[in-house]
Amino acid sequence: MSEKEPSVNLETSQESKASPRSKLMEAILVLLHARPLRTSEISSNLGYETKYVSSYLSYWKRKGLMYQEGGRWYLTPQGESLAASIIDSYSNSRFKEMLVIAKQMLGEQVKGSMNNKNRQSNQKEDESVLSFIESKTKSKVNKSQKLDPTVCLSDISEKLDKDERDILFFLLERYKQWGSTYVYIDQLQDEYKADSAWLFRVLRGLQTKKILYLYNDPKLGFRIGFSQNVKRKLDSC
Repeated sequence: MSEKEPSVNLETSQESKASPRSKLMEAILVLLHARPLRTSEISSNLGYETKYVSSYLSYWKRKGLMYQEGGRWYLTPQGESLAASIIDSYSNSRFKEMLVIAKQMLGEQVKGSMNNKNRQSNQKEDESVLSFIESKTKSKVNKSQKLDPTVCLSDISEKLDKDERDILFFLLERYKQWGSTYVYIDQLQDEYKADSAWLFRVLRGLQTKKILYLYNDPKLGFRIGFSQNVKRKLDSC
């Protein structure tokens, strides 16, 4: 005839609805795995009435999981094995819970780090764009504020005769269009369709007044350009 479970007062605890292998029984096994205890010690530590705990102890004693000696309860080898498996199961469960939390923490850290990097990157990009726009705006403003080269050199051109002024204005037009500060003699000849004697006379006059320089390039020919003094005036224009 099979043994029946111990009689338990139903009003004492909800544990009475469970089988003897309940959370309470597992808790008792874990406590006894730590050290032998009296029934009253188990009851006080777990917060249950002594007679309720005693009924469980008696039942599992008959099942061979524990025995009583000198008023204290001890686990049998079978009880030790069961208690160890309960602890391992609980530890594994706790480990999995902690692992999930740990991964969440790392995920938040990585996400936070990425967001921070993205914010810094976006901020740098915004600053770069603003800096680029500002530089372009300043460049346009500076260009728009620059005076016409002919105006910048008006104090010089006023002192020149008509031929010298024509040559100077031709060079200034080239400068405005291409930013070039010199031309070659053949370009001037093509423009004015003038004889070399007249052209050299005018150029010599501008050279004497330190407005132009003349240089004979052995490979490219005779070159005419603005003097350093005129270049400085154009740069500061």
